[in-house]
Amino acid sequence: MEYRNIFIANPAKLSIQQNQLVIQQEQRFTVPLEDISSILIESRQVTLTASALSAIAEAGVTAFLCDERHMPSAVVLPTNQYCRQRKLLLAQVTLPKPLQKQLWQQIVKQKIRNQALCLRLLKKQGAETLEALADAVRSGDSDNREAVAAAVYFPALFGEHFSRELDCPQNAALNYGYAILRGCIARNLVVHGLEPCLGLHHCNAQNNFNLADDLIEPYRPLVDLYVSSYVELTGELTPKRKQQLFNLTSYLVKQGQRKYRLMTGVGRCCASLASCISEQSKGLELPQLIALEQRSNE
Repeated sequence: MEYRNIFIANPAKLSIQQNQLVIQQEQRFTVPLEDISSILIESRQVTLTASALSAIAEAGVTAFLCDERHMPSAVVLPTNQYCRQRKLLLAQVTLPKPLQKQLWQQIVKQKIRNQALCLRLLKKQGAETLEALADAVRSGDSDNREAVAAAVYFPALFGEHFSRELDCPQNAALNYGYAILRGCIARNLVVHGLEPCLGLHHCNAQNNFNLADDLIEPYRPLVDLYVSSYVELTGELTPKRKQQLFNLTSYLVKQGQRKYRLMTGVGRCCASLASCISEQSKGLELPQLIALEQRSNE
């Protein structure tokens, strides 16, 4: 079962030999492709062939590429791995609007509940207010309780003067962590036969990952919890901290009364969404935030 996240911050040559990822630096390392969940290539001095990139995608591994600021800027996803792609795509395109709104309502409710749990775990004020807001979310979040919750949540988390628009280490870390999550969700959507550009709520015509931007919402508080716990108020986002954020996919969430690694939980969430779409039901499996806990494998 997949469990490794590979972070490459230094110059390297990547290749595939006998279903093994070969990382050639000053030393040579090999990792079975079947053991890899994702690869983040931060260094601009990494070389790999098109055939290696194809093999990585065919193995179901998500590959992230970084820009000159060392922030994730592109993701390579596997395609054509689902046997009933056309049937599910048609169901996704014709999904009734009321069901879309009901699914989005569930997502927003759980996001706000997880934000409340994040504040409780950190022993900060505001959890009760968020819990009341979660209970008040209507179909389609028609009165935008999500935005009201954000206005309460982030100042409670990082201080009354904090804004998501600020240029600060916390926002840099949040953006980095969210980008990793988004790519992992997009990868799992594709693996489960869903078209990532067709969102339930997000519908930007220039966004190829609208559905990933829907499903990421209840998972964001895991990043928030980590950043609030470990990212310093000053200084830059260091390579070590980036690697730790990249490894958030190995942390645990609770879904369906069990604990799962984030990557496994995301896969279950995407599978349940595919079932909701194909069966026109609303039994979406969503994560519940728990205290930070990491598992190396399952």
